[in-house]
Amino acid sequence: MRKNLVVIFVLCALWCGPVSAADLKPTPVHDAMNRELAMAGWDDEFDRVNEKKDKNDKAKTSEWDQPADGKDKSILKAGILSALVPGAGEYYLGHKVKARYFFAAEALTWIGFFSFRTYGSWRKDDYINYAARYANAQLEDKSEAFHDWVGFYESIDAFNSLGRVGDPDRDYLPDTPENHWYWDSPEHQATYRAIKTKSKDAYNRANFMLGVAVVTRVISIVDAVRDARNFNRRLDNSFSRTDRLNYEISVDPFSDTRQVNFTLFTPF
Repeated sequence: MRKNLVVIFVLCALWCGPVSAADLKPTPVHDAMNRELAMAGWDDEFDRVNEKKDKNDKAKTSEWDQPADGKDKSILKAGILSALVPGAGEYYLGHKVKARYFFAAEALTWIGFFSFRTYGSWRKDDYINYAARYANAQLEDKSEAFHDWVGFYESIDAFNSLGRVGDPDRDYLPDTPENHWYWDSPEHQATYRAIKTKSKDAYNRANFMLGVAVVTRVISIVDAVRDARNFNRRLDNSFSRTDRLNYEISVDPFSDTRQVNFTLFTPF
């Protein structure tokens, strides 16, 4: 109903425009009002208000809503980039601030991974050297299970006797220089276990950081795919709005010529 009233008003204005323009002549009151407005600086004030409004509108428009260009973004490409490096898909979409957070998380993840791996390797070298010094054990190139046996049993004789009572199917270890160990004190054996536990915990934390890297990639992929779809949808909507016929009506009662203006915007 409101649109019908507007159209009727516009048609009446266009029909009566030429006659009204001829009859509407400036009056002394009209001239005085225009002079007062000009002297008061209202024209400049209106310009400043409009300029401030434009700046605020630009500031409110975040960069997630303003990708680098106006072209459709490939959802597949955004997902693949985020799978390779978390944040790369967001950067491709123009979301540079969001991409920086993913880049920082990725860098911290790999720093943590290599730090824990390095510390675990240092601790491993420590308990291997410690066992060689206080148990005459050779742990180089031995399995993780053998390292545990050295920490649990006092000697290879205890392993072959007491250990096989609980697990008869376990292989018998011949007492050769490669398999031999004998702890000189329970305190040294306990220290060996403590050092080995620190090494194992460090390696477990390194594996945890790998899991964090996988989770970060999944989150980045989901986020990039969603943002690409939303951007393409907004782009399609913006084109559909520009394809429609639009019009604008402006009224200026202080104009000497056109007091009613009707502008028609066409898509061609």
